[in-house]
Amino acid sequence: MNTVNETKTFSSLPEEESALWERMRDTLLCLQTDNSISVKDLASRLAYSTQEFLYLADIFFDNSLDTIREQVQGLNMEEDYTNQVLSFERIPDSSMIEYKVVRRMAQTVEADMLPLEGDVFQNGMEYIEKDVKEKWKERERAGEYMQFWWHDDSYHFFYMIGQEVPKDAGRESEKKRIDIGASDYAVFTLKEQYWDKQAPDMIKMLIKYALCDWIKQSEMHYDNRKMYFISFENGLYSVYLPLEKRMHSDYVMKNKKEEKKIYGVDEWISYIDEHITENLTAKGLAKLFHYSEKHLKNIFQLYYETRITDYIKQRKLYFAAEELKEGKNPEKVCAKYQFASYSVFSNAFRKEYGVVPAKYYRMEFQNIAWINYIDEHITEDITPEMMAEHFNYSRDYFRKAFQDDFGMGLSAYISQRKIQKAARELRQGVKVASLAKKYGFKSRNGFDKAFRKAFCTSPSKYAKANTEVVDLNQFYSEYKDKMKVSFMDVDDIKMVGWTIIPNRGREVDIPAQVAFWLDEDSPYFKKMNSVAGSANGNDKIAMWYHDPECINIQYILGPVVNNFTNVPEDSVKIEIAAGRFAVFETDRESDVDNLADTIRMFSRCVFYGWIKEHRDMVSLQNFTFERYINKKVYIYVPISVK
Repeated sequence: MNTVNETKTFSSLPEEESALWERMRDTLLCLQTDNSISVKDLASRLAYSTQEFLYLADIFFDNSLDTIREQVQGLNMEEDYTNQVLSFERIPDSSMIEYKVVRRMAQTVEADMLPLEGDVFQNGMEYIEKDVKEKWKERERAGEYMQFWWHDDSYHFFYMIGQEVPKDAGRESEKKRIDIGASDYAVFTLKEQYWDKQAPDMIKMLIKYALCDWIKQSEMHYDNRKMYFISFENGLYSVYLPLEKRMHSDYVMKNKKEEKKIYGVDEWISYIDEHITENLTAKGLAKLFHYSEKHLKNIFQLYYETRITDYIKQRKLYFAAEELKEGKNPEKVCAKYQFASYSVFSNAFRKEYGVVPAKYYRMEFQNIAWINYIDEHITEDITPEMMAEHFNYSRDYFRKAFQDDFGMGLSAYISQRKIQKAARELRQGVKVASLAKKYGFKSRNGFDKAFRKAFCTSPSKYAKANTEVVDLNQFYSEYKDKMKVSFMDVDDIKMVGWTIIPNRGREVDIPAQVAFWLDEDSPYFKKMNSVAGSANGNDKIAMWYHDPECINIQYILGPVVNNFTNVPEDSVKIEIAAGRFAVFETDRESDVDNLADTIRMFSRCVFYGWIKEHRDMVSLQNFTFERYINKKVYIYVPISVK
C-alpha cells in the first residue's frame, strides 16, 4: 500500500506567516544562493546574533545547520524547486497545547549565563536539577526558574537562567540582575497526557507552536520588544509570550472560545466556596484575581474584616462539618478538603466546634430526639430521671443507653452542650459574663475553664475569630442613603505621605491603622504636622498608590503641602491633578469617634458600591483618595466632565 507524507517545500511556504516562518524561509533561500555562507554572516543577514540564530534554527528545523546545508545543496536549482521536498519536523497538533493569558507584575531576576555548547535546553535542565537539590538540602522551596535570551549594552547575546529576587534584596552573588517589566503574557503548556516526552523536545515544541502557529492564528499581538521566556515551576515547563496590549475584562480568548473571567471583590467569597475542596492559597487567589498577594490580603481584610487565610480555613471546616453531619468518614472528609494531615484537621475542627471530628456526628446528630430535648431545657436542671420518664424508659436503661450513644454521662454531655451553644452566641456578640450566668456556671472563671477545655482557646479569642463576612451588595443597599454626595471642581493638590502598611507579609486592618495614625497623641500625627505646617495641619490625604519601583501597591497617608521643598526624603511625593470629583461625607459633625467604622463603610459603599453603580461617570485619569479635614472624612472620586 502506498503512503503519502504531507510535507512543505521551503519555496512554497505561505507569503504571510509569522516572523519566524519568514526568517527560516529566508535562511533556506540564502543557503541556496550561497551554500558556503558562514553561520555568522547568515545570522547577521537575518538580524540575529549567531547564538540566537542557531538556537531558533534548531527549534524550527529539528536538524543541525550542516544537515540543512546538505539538503539544500542536493536540490536541483534548474528545476522548479517548489516540487522538491524539504520537510519541517515537529509541527505540533494544537490540541496538545494548553493556552491561557495571564498578567505578571514587574520582576527582578537574578540569573546565571548558561553555556551555549550542546543543547541549551538540556543545559538548563541540568542547572535546575542541581539547584533544586541544593535547595532541598537547605530545606528551601525551589520556586520558579526562568530561561531567556538577553543582551548587554554592546549587543552581546547570552542565554540566561535564574529566579526572581526582591528588588531591595542585597547582592550575595555575582549573578546578573535583570529587570522584566509588567506585561500580559500568552502562556503555553503541554497537556498532561504528553508529559512522557523528553523535556528539551517539549520546550522546543511549545516555542515553535507559540512563535509560528499561534502568532499567525491569534488576534492578539506578540510584543517582540519584550523578552519571551521559558518557565519551570512545580515540575512543569511553560512558554511565556509577551503581548502588546493589556487585555480588557470582556476580551474573548481566541483559542479558548470563552471570556476571560475577571472576579470582582464581591465574587471572591463565592469563588472560594465553589472551589473549597481545592488547595486554595492567598498566593494562588492573588494570581487569579490579578492582585499581588500582599494587596489581596489587605483588600480582603478591609472589606470583610477577616484574614483571607482564616476565612478559607473556616469555610473548609464548615463544609467538612456538613459532611460529618451525614455520618461520613472523618479521614475521607479530611482528604477531600485537603488539610495537611488528619491531626491538623482534628485540632482545627475542635477549636471551631468544641469536639473532634470522630465524635462530631455521635455528639450532635446520632440521637436527635434526645439532643432536641436537652436543647429545649438547656437552662434547666436536667436529670436522668426526667429524660427517662419523658421517653418512657427505666432510669438504669436510659443511663446505659445514653452512655453507649454519646460516650459520656448525661451531666458531662449537658456541660459540653452548654459550652457549644455559648460559643455560637459569643460569635453573635453576647458578653462572656452574661453567657456564664445564662448557662448556670457558678463563676466567670468556671465558664472560662470549661470553655478552654472544649475549644482549646479563651472565650474572648474565640469571639474575635469570627469569619462571617458581610454581603457587600446588601451592605451598600442599607448604607448608601447614609452618605451625602456633592460634585465639585478641585484645584491641584500636593501631598507627601508614607505607607501605613508595615513591611511584613501579614495583612493589616487599614481603617484601624489610619485611626491610629490620625490620633493626635500618635507620633505619626506629630510627624505629619511637622511637615505640613500650621496652614495645612488639619488637612491630610490617604490613597492606594502604586510606586513603579515597588511590586506591591502601597496605602499612603500624609499631609497636604504647598510645595515639595524641604520635605523628608523617605516620603512619597504625589500631585493630584485638578479636576471634577464626586465628594462623599457622612451627616455627622465629626467622624473621630467612629473613624475606623466610617472608613470601612466608605470602602464598601463608595469604592465598591457607588463606583460599580456609576462606572460610566468615573474617570480613570486621576487619583481616588480619602481626605481628613477638621475631624471629618471625605472621599474624592474623579469623574468625567461631559
